[in-house]
Amino acid sequence: MNKRFKYASMLVIVVIIGFCAMYINGDIGINKSNIEKDARISQKVPDDWQVAKDTTDTMSAMIFYSESLSNHIFSLYVNRTGFSFGYFFRGGGSLVGVMEGIQEIYIKGYNERAFISMNKQQVSKIEIDNGNSIETIKIENKKPFVIILPVNIGSVTIYDINNNVVESQPQQL
Repeated sequence: MNKRFKYASMLVIVVIIGFCAMYINGDIGINKSNIEKDARISQKVPDDWQVAKDTTDTMSAMIFYSESLSNHIFSLYVNRTGFSFGYFFRGGGSLVGVMEGIQEIYIKGYNERAFISMNKQQVSKIEIDNGNSIETIKIENKKPFVIILPVNIGSVTIYDINNNVVESQPQQL
């Protein structure tokens, strides 16, 4: 009985030391369900601001905005490949490209891109043509939006409420 207790205690200590080492090494990130909360705290987003967001297995993107749509803060998180757990903050703030247009943000080393916009162009849909079929994603034309799409998904065309093509502005982080 005494040996079992000794081995169990040693195992618990090793696990705690391993966990601490991973935490100090930056291998433990934010749980998927806590990303918005972390972004609001770390970027000092006012509590009354609304959010538009999208999260995949590898990326999370959010845009926080005031009721008047006059201010915004965006946040990007990534789920690192390899031996790490959770999502890690990669970038954020406010950009003219997000406020006035559609910012298409690529993150080096990841095969997804985030389309982030305050939607001043009144985008109403995004069409994805993969060569075999066309998929349409409806967008509420008076609200900011965030959409994450794979880089190799095919041709992405963005339309406003008058069915005019709206161009995005690519940017790499």
